[in-house]
Amino acid sequence: MKFKRYTVCIFLLITTLIGCMEDDDKLSVAPANSNAEFTYFSDSDNPNLLTFKGSPSAETWYSHWNFGDNTSAEGLEVQKTFYLKGEYDVKFKIFTEGGTAESTQKIVIENDFTGSNLVSNGKLDNDSSWNLLSISPGVDITFQDGKATWSGGGWGQAGIYQQFDVEANKTYQIQMDVAGSGMSDCWFEVYIGSTTPTDGVDYTDGGIRLGLNTWDGCGIEPFDGPLTSLSCSVGGGDGSFEFNENKSVYIVIRSGGANLGTSGVSVDNVAVRAL
Repeated sequence: MKFKRYTVCIFLLITTLIGCMEDDDKLSVAPANSNAEFTYFSDSDNPNLLTFKGSPSAETWYSHWNFGDNTSAEGLEVQKTFYLKGEYDVKFKIFTEGGTAESTQKIVIENDFTGSNLVSNGKLDNDSSWNLLSISPGVDITFQDGKATWSGGGWGQAGIYQQFDVEANKTYQIQMDVAGSGMSDCWFEVYIGSTTPTDGVDYTDGGIRLGLNTWDGCGIEPFDGPLTSLSCSVGGGDGSFEFNENKSVYIVIRSGGANLGTSGVSVDNVAVRAL
């Protein structure tokens, strides 16, 4: 009986070692371009929600997705919601100790993501529904030509905000267009929090959901486009959020710093929609 037991143990050990050697061999092999091929399909209820799936020969290989809109993901199967219509070059890349391989497909999104906008007067035709948040002097906010514009600097900051209700365990997405001539030592940040904004007090509740930050590498050069595509603030998200209970929250958009640029920073088409 002991002999049989030892025989079984030796067999299991050899099998394990062979399995590990095979895994190591796969990790050291340079992947071929065919290993980075991927498929995708859209959700039947939401054509802007796509599922991407790669099929490399070894699941232990590291994989990375670039969706062509300043967002990315890891894993063999991922989901991505595209909020704006257009063409996106989606890249899937495989990494091993032996090298890399990648493939790219052009994804066409026919329509903007639609849904009820929780933000009132998101078109910013005037200051209706929006409250001014004066944090420190030096920055002015004006509502003109269908947009809100931050100007000035002097290491001051100011913001605008409004309140709306969200449902528990439902994912929401922030969208807005931003434009500017280029900032110096400045930030532009969007928050969704439950704390009431107060004049003279910096607002950070909930953390940065989207943002531009010259120290983090964006907003220095002229910019114009969706904030989800331009955002680079360290610690910021992709503009999506959810809460674990029904509650009233605030969207707070604030900007400041040394110099917001000759034309300042303009915002338009602010929206928060349930996914």
